Formats: sequence, C-alpha cells, structure tokens
Amino acid sequence: METVRSKNAGFCFGVRRAVDRVMKEVGKGKGTGVVYTLGPIIHNPQMVTMLKEKGIVPVDDLNNVHEGTVVFRTHGVKKEEEEYIKMKGLESIDVTCPFVKRVRKHALYLKKHGYQVVIIGDKNHPEVKSVLSYLDNDGIVLQEPCPIEARKIGVVSQTTLDRETFTSVVKGLLSGTEEVRVFDTICRSTQVRQKEAAELAGLVDVMLIIGGKNSSNTTKLYKIAKKVQLKTYHIETDNDIQADWFEGAHRVGLTGGSSTPDFIIDLVDRRVKNL
Repeated sequence: METVRSKNAGFCFGVRRAVDRVMKEVGKGKGTGVVYTLGPIIHNPQMVTMLKEKGIVPVDDLNNVHEGTVVFRTHGVKKEEEEYIKMKGLESIDVTCPFVKRVRKHALYLKKHGYQVVIIGDKNHPEVKSVLSYLDNDGIVLQEPCPIEARKIGVVSQTTLDRETFTSVVKGLLSGTEEVRVFDTICRSTQVRQKEAAELAGLVDVMLIIGGKNSSNTTKLYKIAKKVQLKTYHIETDNDIQADWFEGAHRVGLTGGSSTPDFIIDLVDRRVKNL
C-alpha cells in the first residue's frame, strides 16, 4: 500500500516553539527543577506524557504550586492565573502562541472602542477561556449563527476554527445591528492544513487523521476530511489502526494536527505499510 503524507503535518510553529523553550528550561535545572504547566502544554496525550517524564508537570490548580517554574501554555492562561503567579512571585515562562495573543489583542481593542465582543469558537476550549478572561468575561462566545442585539459588534475567532463556521456565524450577526467589525484571527497554518486535508482525502482510498482526541484542530481536520472521504479515521497512535479499514485500499492519506509530533506520524506510516 502507498502512503501519501500531507505537506504540512505535525508540529506547527507555535507548538514547536513552546516545546523547545520548555525543554531548554528543564535543561537549566533551576530551583526545584520542576516545571509546571497550567493544564497540558499542548493537546497531545503522548507528548504530554513524554514531557512529564522529563519533569514537566501539568497541574489544574495553581494553589498546589509553591515553587518551581510555571509555564503559560500555548493556548494561553486566564488573566486571574497570570495575576496569581505574579502575586506569588513564581518563576514563569510565557509560551502562549503569538497567534493566540493576537486574538486577545484584537478582542481588547474592540472592547476599548465600545464594541460588544463576540468570540467565535468553543466556549470550553482553553484558548477561548483565556481570551474571555482578559475581557473580564464581558464577551459572547458563539459556535453557530445567532443574532445579537447590540449597536456595535466586534468579532474575533478561535485560532483553530474552520472557515465555514467562521463565515456562517459572521453572516448571522449582520441582522439586528448597525455595525459589525471583524478580525479574521484564524491561524493561517490551520487554514492551510484544513485545505490540504480536504484535497488529500479526495485522492486516497483511506484517510488517517493523527492527533489527540482532545485536540480541537485535529478534530476539525477529521470532520473536514470525512466530508470528502467516508473512510476517514481519527487516531492517536499506530495502536489504534484496524486492518479491516484498508480492505481493497491502494493509497492511504496521512496528516496530523498541529500538536502531533513527527515520530507518531512516522510510526503510523510504518504500521500502514506493514499491514
């Protein structure tokens, strides 16, 4: 069987930057030598486990951290969490993705200029929670079209949002308001990956989307590819592969989310070829 890998698969710029920076910190051995992240630094369970073995520990409650270094993960942290870290005098490393910071910057600009801020995205995603907290929770989160009663509406989006959802929600905001100002904050890397996934899915007999089940961008890649190729499967590792998926297949497409390390994609590639 032939495997075809998407050109842009694996770590994106923001994730690679974060992992490299944290690994350097571990190498320094400062303080207790323990580096904490608020939640998983990236949405890939296998990578988080590997980092934990090196002393990079995800925590959900800052009250349990009294020393060491706290990492602002790629999705960003809440405003109150950043303030708590400063108040406690803890060491910190900010590896928030620059594109996530851009969402926050535009959202704060819109609020300052009198717009009702709307964030298009998943209200439970840590990136959206982070941006909302810097607005002092004075924002509305939408994931589907819904008119808002406000004179001026300002729009930003979760970086990993798909273009179709973004467009439909913006259109839904046009009724019942005098002005809608939109900042397109979808990450360009996300858009490229989604386009490549759709194109590749149309050229293969089976499509494998590799990445954490808790990864928003990976899940969106899966949904996009599934619309084109019904035999599309979302897997985390090569151990998830089932041989009966490939009966009669000659070409298998592979792509991974922005938090999927290359070595996992390589293992999947090898397993498929050895079926």
